[in-house]
Amino acid sequence: MDAAERLMAERGITGVSLNEINTAAGQRNTAALHYHFGGRDGLLRAILRRHGPWLRARHEELYARATAGGRTPDVRGLVEVIVLPPAEYVGLGPSQRAAIRIWTSALAQPALAIEDVHTLVDPSLTRAGRELVEILSRGMPRRLAVERLVVASQSVLHVLADRALAEDAPDSRRRPLPLPLVARNLVDMTVAALTAPVGAATRQEMEQTAGLA
Repeated sequence: MDAAERLMAERGITGVSLNEINTAAGQRNTAALHYHFGGRDGLLRAILRRHGPWLRARHEELYARATAGGRTPDVRGLVEVIVLPPAEYVGLGPSQRAAIRIWTSALAQPALAIEDVHTLVDPSLTRAGRELVEILSRGMPRRLAVERLVVASQSVLHVLADRALAEDAPDSRRRPLPLPLVARNLVDMTVAALTAPVGAATRQEMEQTAGLA
């Protein structure tokens, strides 16, 4: 798993062969990976399960805070549920940074069905996303609200994957902002992106798109 985690983070989940993972792990038995994990998909899920408990607990903690006292969460509180845990995870070490890069690579796979995505996402994260869509749908068509949330979430993950890469680059000459500031700025940017007014040209395009307006 350590070898697969490192190689998948470096090359993407489909950019490394199972034989390369076996070799990097010092396994002479070429069937060991299939025996233990059932193949690439099983190995990927095992890696994500390794990191799941910390992220799940942090998502749940932030969601509980956003809904404390039975109050209805606002956009910022729900965005924090989505953004802060992976941003904080980047700062915990190389293995955690590899997981964020692998997660980003996994969710970008065109062949990943929506059912598969649900198995990779924590329940509290799913609830936060649904509630965000409900809030945003008050001022725009639901499909547009969903599109904004998907694009914003993917953008956050790609930013964090790039930061994870930079953190582990030995020859980096960049002087990035401190990670806690990056995380808070990402929250601000995501809130702004999600709640930006729908422009006149966008509304016109929606009117010309059947079933969206």
